[in-house]
Amino acid sequence: MEVFWNSIAEYNAQTWPWQLAFIAVAALFTVLLWVKPMTWVKIATKVLMVLEALWIAFVYYMKFAGGRDYSNVMTIFWCLVAAAWVYDLATHFSSFQKSGKYRPWGVLMILLPLVYPLISLFRGMTFPQMTTPMLPSAVALYMLGMLMAFNRKINFFAFIFIVHWAVIAISKIVLFNIPEDTLLAAACLPAMFIFFKEAVDSSAEEVGSKPSKPAVKALILAVTVLIGACMVIEYV
Repeated sequence: MEVFWNSIAEYNAQTWPWQLAFIAVAALFTVLLWVKPMTWVKIATKVLMVLEALWIAFVYYMKFAGGRDYSNVMTIFWCLVAAAWVYDLATHFSSFQKSGKYRPWGVLMILLPLVYPLISLFRGMTFPQMTTPMLPSAVALYMLGMLMAFNRKINFFAFIFIVHWAVIAISKIVLFNIPEDTLLAAACLPAMFIFFKEAVDSSAEEVGSKPSKPAVKALILAVTVLIGACMVIEYV
């Protein structure tokens, strides 16, 4: 645990100006998408997602967390997240249009990374040994919020990676005493249900097909509840 928090402290101490720059650019692009989602803003936002994922992979994990277990695996994981957004740039799959009925959930998730340092301060921690919006789980939470708030079509590659990261974060909550990651794990549950439910609704139901849409939705709900129960058991 000491190695974990020391690596975070060193990361924050040496990169805080870059972290502030990432946060400022993300805030600007988010506002621009909300006000007027022009084509160049959509492209620039996806490029930002790629850069954030690569930053986590090579700066956070390779440079500052290189002494921690499985840091190479985490580097590869975040490179795959970057690849998912590169794929989106090439295919233009994610529309980055305001999605409507789930927009409030998305806005909440976009803002939640800013809560990370507040929780750390509430716990009595001080800079640089504290969580920030540019730690892996906070970045994943921001990406999840953007998918929910601004997409009528979603990048399922990026979404699946974020879901996997949320599952990883469950173990970190207790193992490394980082309750801030509860935000990502909890936010991922309604997003999972909503995204997979929408996928079922958008697909045409074949006559006589099994299982039926209600059955699939019930299965999705059951899996979501099961993951939530595992989170509670792990945390308690």
